[in-house]
Amino acid sequence: MKSKIFKKENLKYLFLFCYFFYCLVLAYNLTRGDSYVNFGFSYAITRGEIPYVDFNLVIPPLAPWLYSIFLFFDSSILVFYLEQALLLTLFFAVLFRLIGNKTWIYLILLSIPFPIAMVSVMFPGYNFLLLFFLLLLIYCEKKNKSDYLIGVLLGCAFLTKQTVGGLLAVASLYYLFVDYKKIGKRILGFLIPVCFVLLVLLVQGSFSSFVDLCFLGLFDFGHSNLHVDWFYFLCFMLVMIVLVVRIVKKPKDICNYYVLLFASCVYPIIDYYHVSLFLAGFFILLLLDGSIQIEIYKYFIFFVLALSVIWFVIQNMYFTDLRIINYPNFEFSLISEKYSKVVEQLNQYIETLDDDVIYFLRGSENYFYKIKSNLDISYFDLPNYGNYGYDGTAKIISRLKSVDSGYFVIDKEAYEMPSPPQQYLKDAVDYIMKRGEKVKSIGVYEVYYFE
Repeated sequence: MKSKIFKKENLKYLFLFCYFFYCLVLAYNLTRGDSYVNFGFSYAITRGEIPYVDFNLVIPPLAPWLYSIFLFFDSSILVFYLEQALLLTLFFAVLFRLIGNKTWIYLILLSIPFPIAMVSVMFPGYNFLLLFFLLLLIYCEKKNKSDYLIGVLLGCAFLTKQTVGGLLAVASLYYLFVDYKKIGKRILGFLIPVCFVLLVLLVQGSFSSFVDLCFLGLFDFGHSNLHVDWFYFLCFMLVMIVLVVRIVKKPKDICNYYVLLFASCVYPIIDYYHVSLFLAGFFILLLLDGSIQIEIYKYFIFFVLALSVIWFVIQNMYFTDLRIINYPNFEFSLISEKYSKVVEQLNQYIETLDDDVIYFLRGSENYFYKIKSNLDISYFDLPNYGNYGYDGTAKIISRLKSVDSGYFVIDKEAYEMPSPPQQYLKDAVDYIMKRGEKVKSIGVYEVYYFE
């Protein structure tokens, strides 16, 4: 009997692993969010580059370090997705232990692509990892696990996204403020991973840059990137009201406070990606409610599969020129034929140039061009407002001034977009266009030369 149960459990998790990999590569590929940028962080680490010194990064290094593990063997986007499929399977294994077969409901919620793109939470990066740590915190609180372990998880959350993880730690300590023994254990647990990472940063000589980019630069980031999508803002406020009501009814449940402060992941960009992340945390809390029951969970598997297949068909009907193209390190890329032609034209032109070429595009495109060409990631490759530390715009322009000669490829379409929904650092592009001489236009790209 035990052997049969074991095999059944294995089949369940094998299905989940294959399903998630299929979603990442095919079904929801166009909803990948910041996957290419997160891939780039870990790719750079495998090349021996030091975060905060060789390339800009505005989060602590835990997520890039974790995702780089498999990439040391092969720097392919498919390896990156395989690692994420494994993490998603582990995530759901914890959910099954926490809420049982109601986990199938969560799978459906996470597979919804429209009108709220919950599926964006599936994709690899620090936001998903932060959600995973939230789940583990809820699990440990509900199962009365060791305070040392909870402290370690809080430290890991802080090292994943400093703002949200810091608030989760504050919630934990405030909730227990009268129990000094438990507080001491959690503080000690918190300090173990944090001190280890800080020691590594000191050894690498990146500590001061880390503080500048991840803490001092927050002022620039919040000021420059505030954006509100009103549909998602309404969804966010409705859920916050429900959450406050839950806290009033159950003021002693620490998990309510965790999810409440997890809502900070939404600020300052209130859009489909960040609101969906918050909702993914809220739904864990909601499904913990014993009043929500499910009896026909087995049939939900077929619903989820049908949903993902239908969405894949809709994608290909709407984007009629989508093609699967294999690039180095970006195998099985689902992109439009029009875009692929522009990529080819730009590559052919770049090969004819006799000086250094610096891509100054939107972050995901920069990382795409650099990684497929097996090039190092640099400070120019994530040219977004708030991504260069305190007074960051002046810093990146200073870096541009230090370039003696070379070609710059800019994204004219991104430059002309309104600034609130597009983080592209227009001040730096202004400098490139004023100092350089325009030598070529290819699709949305323009090439300038410094001499």
